[in-house]
Amino acid sequence: MKPTILDLFAGCGGFSHGFTQAGFEVLGFVEWWKPAITTFLKNHPNAPHIGTDISKVPYETLVSYKGKVDIIVGGPPCQGFSLCGKRDPKDNRNKLYKEFLRFVSVIEPKLVVMENVKGILSMKNQKNEFVIHKIVEDFIRLNYSVCYKVLKASDYNVPQDRERLIIIAVKLNFYPESQNKIITVAEALQNIQLDCNAHQFLDTTPAILERIKTLKQGEKLSNKFNFCRQRLEADKPSKTIVTKPLYIHPTEDRFLTPRELARLQSFPDDFEFTGSRTSMIKQIGNAVPPLLSYSLAEKIREVFYHG
Repeated sequence: MKPTILDLFAGCGGFSHGFTQAGFEVLGFVEWWKPAITTFLKNHPNAPHIGTDISKVPYETLVSYKGKVDIIVGGPPCQGFSLCGKRDPKDNRNKLYKEFLRFVSVIEPKLVVMENVKGILSMKNQKNEFVIHKIVEDFIRLNYSVCYKVLKASDYNVPQDRERLIIIAVKLNFYPESQNKIITVAEALQNIQLDCNAHQFLDTTPAILERIKTLKQGEKLSNKFNFCRQRLEADKPSKTIVTKPLYIHPTEDRFLTPRELARLQSFPDDFEFTGSRTSMIKQIGNAVPPLLSYSLAEKIREVFYHG
């Protein structure tokens, strides 16, 4: 029998895809955004969509999963904690992790894996308390032992310098070992078939195109923001993939396609995205890199299910 997971704030399914590749079964997911729901079901057709608004999933539904779900995974909305945002303590999205905890308190899985931006480590709530301390305290109240660590995706075969906080609530403290192998942008983007799903080129104005042609690798169209339409360096992992088409191909004078961004997130070419190019890019930027998820899942299998 396969170990089972429930995916909350699931997005298009990056977390679930990594776990299924490691031999887990997805028993259900919660997601509110329709394009992401469609993509999730396209790739996980047997996983029930159990709710759109996580706060409205009834107690009776949660109880029905008790004793059936081994692990709850998910990434509560991070915009309110991100160093790229306003970091407003009053942002209502900051409280959505409480809904994650509500699922945990009722279902009582053996293990919980929560993902978020590393900016949450320095974020305070309206009472001037560190949010991460409150999360840890809430898990302890539910009789979980908690550990957390910032993981860099490029350490786990993901060609991207994406750093995310991974919180594990369980009776053991462990994380997968680094693969000690760096995959570059050039390696990740090679040999994409023109007819591959989501390999759709973005429209670019002649004026922007002329400016792109002058950029060397690592240079940006503007220094106004951290990323701001940057030409990626071919021989390094990419910068963190976000929800907008900010990156320029290292050797071609154009923005990356959704499929190329998906490659940098470690999605395989047979993972199908649905919706417009804009929504595909947003789904990809919001996702947990599947190979990072896979590394976590493999370690969990090793510890709890003896390989």
